[in-house]
Amino acid sequence: MNYKAILFDLDGTLIDTTPLIIESFKHTVAQHLQRELDPAEAIAFFGKPLRDAMEYLAPDKIDELTTSYREFNHKNHDQLARSFAGVAETILRLHNAGMQLAIVTSKKREMALRGLTLFNMDKYFDVIIGLDQTVHHKPDPEPVLAALQMLQLAPEDCLMVGDSPFDIRSARLAGVKTAAVKWSAVPWETILLENPDYILQSMDDLLAVCNLPKSLSRS
Repeated sequence: MNYKAILFDLDGTLIDTTPLIIESFKHTVAQHLQRELDPAEAIAFFGKPLRDAMEYLAPDKIDELTTSYREFNHKNHDQLARSFAGVAETILRLHNAGMQLAIVTSKKREMALRGLTLFNMDKYFDVIIGLDQTVHHKPDPEPVLAALQMLQLAPEDCLMVGDSPFDIRSARLAGVKTAAVKWSAVPWETILLENPDYILQSMDDLLAVCNLPKSLSRS
């Protein structure tokens, strides 16, 4: 396939925020529910809108939990977020090849932009679709369709790369081909159930999917 644009999830796909998210959930649950949260319980929420997770944890305390989570997450974001190997290099290669790049995330646009800026990737993305820009969220197709509209491209011209079942399902429902990243913290079997079109063992595998060489030729 000769794709014209690549859509990316952010957390767990381009940026390693697993420690940040787990610690944010643990802090919130300890403060409001007075119990210790198992990391596996937090990972089950990956890819979902934050308020959906808080509704599951305590339907009568959604606002309080959401506020506490965001306060801790924002305060500790830059210290706990990490880069994944090969991501920045691959993004640069795709950009230099003329590929349009977009973010489709379940976090607010402001925080998505903060994460991209932290790792000097913000300048490569034409479109950022955040939680606050659509009514319905992944796994609904609306966020992916919103990105397609802003890119002015058809579904068959695009590929969605993500680390959760919600990324894959959202894109598939929008008619977009999908690639799942093998470094996901989400249980792999739940991702495979969504039948991604490609599996990326490392980020530079994406170059071959896009018919680009993995290494630059030397003159």
